[in-house]
Amino acid sequence: MPESRQAFLARRREELFRLLEASYGDLTEVQDVHNATPYGCQRSGHCCKVGLQLHVMECENVARHVLATYEGDPDGLEAVVERLEHALEDESWTWDESVGDHMCAFFEDGCTIYPFRPAICRAYGVVVEVDEWCPRNRLQSGEAFVFAQKETDRMMARLYRTLDNYGRLHPKRDYTVYMPVGVLGFLVDAERLRRLKARTDKKFWRRHKGYRTQHEPSYRHKSSLRTNVKFPFAIPSAPR
Repeated sequence: MPESRQAFLARRREELFRLLEASYGDLTEVQDVHNATPYGCQRSGHCCKVGLQLHVMECENVARHVLATYEGDPDGLEAVVERLEHALEDESWTWDESVGDHMCAFFEDGCTIYPFRPAICRAYGVVVEVDEWCPRNRLQSGEAFVFAQKETDRMMARLYRTLDNYGRLHPKRDYTVYMPVGVLGFLVDAERLRRLKARTDKKFWRRHKGYRTQHEPSYRHKSSLRTNVKFPFAIPSAPR
């Protein structure tokens, strides 16, 4: 008997979320290698003051884990929802700068979603350039020490392909959104979301088609090569 459309969508969605987790695993391994160098993360929390913009798939992934974490605990879930809603009161936050007065809604004396944190949180300072306010050690040139190799390109290509395929499966969700808005879309009903939108600044509700980080494949240019460290593992070719 042929597979129904609904069954196909459900199966394909789970395949894509498994691929997303695999991409997270690759990035985490590279992050661990990077953190073993003198240029690793100093855990200042400065980057947790950035109001992330993520693809809807990553927002849904966070929401899935939050729902699983607080299953049977409506009060705990409501506390998460209220922190996400509070993020939409950050008057200083702008889409272009991504930095406001608030810490990330998931930061409370540390990251509360660390096991399922988004890809950019794993890639920042590792394969993606850091901002000037990051206290990491720099090279003598003043540049950040980031991995720039074919392997890192393949990692990011795998991530992007997974997000793109999610977008093809759900064309109406193929966009970048302010993370609190994106996660709330999977945690609260449409009416609560509508009321929230009506009383908050429209800057929080912008959307951009698709998603790409600041990652730039620079290994092809010797002047941009930051390291020749060989990774102690193999990153597989990205499946379609």
